[in-house]
Amino acid sequence: MKTIFNEGKPQSITDVLQNKDHRNALQNRLMETYPNDTIITIKLNIPGPIKNNAALQSLFETGSTKFVPVFQPIKKVALNSDAGPELLLVNTMNAESAKKQAIEFEDQLNYGRLFDIDVLNKQHGHYSRVELGMQTRKCLICNENAKECARSRKHSVAELQNKISEIYAEEIDD
Repeated sequence: MKTIFNEGKPQSITDVLQNKDHRNALQNRLMETYPNDTIITIKLNIPGPIKNNAALQSLFETGSTKFVPVFQPIKKVALNSDAGPELLLVNTMNAESAKKQAIEFEDQLNYGRLFDIDVLNKQHGHYSRVELGMQTRKCLICNENAKECARSRKHSVAELQNKISEIYAEEIDD
């Protein structure tokens, strides 16, 4: 199996946290500017130090091209750094409905499981699967609770990257 993780600039924990801080600040600015609307943040959920390269860009583009039109955003902000591609959308859809659509995308497409789609608004903050009565995210390897697998480090980064490379080969790579 050919890996898609041979290229890209490795990211440290500090790099990832700085990117998260930047994204959170942008989300907050969008919520201030659009206080009655829903903010949707789309990013990839990629383990290990390589978070962005041509293959991951292709994966992100394929998924976001399918997902974004559903929301008819009134504003789009695209970010692309070594920490990974991201897209922030502002739309007028009810946030709970938007989160349910995001979960459907994440759960029903094989490569949808590689996406992390956050939905938030000024009134409520982040919407979670659990508070909407939806199942927790499943692990790519064993289909157990993904957070539990990540917390316990049940699977190695190499195992997860191999699974992602396999999904990429099956779903994206021409």
